[in-house]
Amino acid sequence: MIAFSTIKGGVGKTTLCVHVAAALADAGHRVLLMDLDPQAHASLVLGLEPGDIPCVGDALGPRPRRRLDEVVVASARRPGLFIAPAHPRMAAQERELFQWGHRLQALPRALKTLGWTPDIIVTDTPPSLGAYTEAVLHLADVVAAPVPTGAFALQGLGEIETAWKEVREEGGELVAIVNLWDRRTKATNDAMDEALRDSSVPVLPMRIPRSEAINQAGLGYEVVFDTSPGAPGVEELRALALELGRRAGLR
Repeated sequence: MIAFSTIKGGVGKTTLCVHVAAALADAGHRVLLMDLDPQAHASLVLGLEPGDIPCVGDALGPRPRRRLDEVVVASARRPGLFIAPAHPRMAAQERELFQWGHRLQALPRALKTLGWTPDIIVTDTPPSLGAYTEAVLHLADVVAAPVPTGAFALQGLGEIETAWKEVREEGGELVAIVNLWDRRTKATNDAMDEALRDSSVPVLPMRIPRSEAINQAGLGYEVVFDTSPGAPGVEELRALALELGRRAGLR
């Protein structure tokens, strides 16, 4: 499992998540995207409207309302990509889940009700350290924390690292991804690079640039691979997907 997690909003977490899932599907893998953020933005970008539909939250907890098989839908836009969608009602479901003593086992229990095995699971989490995020940090092979360039760039990275260490019994890996990179802001970039060198969280080598094409694709609930396949950032996003897949054991 590859998980995207941060407690800081506006850093491009969901954008990176959906593009990594799409890129891995494009590479021929069978990908399950689990959208655990009640805002449901990942589900929207991948073509699912948050109407009165089953959501991944329905398959979690001590008394699940549904099996995961009843929740997952195939992407209409991308062969090989399957989505366990989110829904705003998951905010209330998370409060119920938090009171459950076995909440860290919520995802393994739900995955047992899926009648097939994905090559890789990619998960989007809420920008908070609630029950959904804890369950993902406990299970994921790789947790990717986006770090944007600019002031307060490292805000939240330490909190994610602390939470990951608290719920992780063994194994797994936490990495940082530099996002919204702007090569024109040299002084800011140099300061951030210096700060990252002092971080105990390893930083992946690729820099995901600030890109109007990526922004416009998101506004249209699309991925940039489909709307502007030659745009700045496309090559870096595909490289990020391959690197995270490799680290998660994907062959």
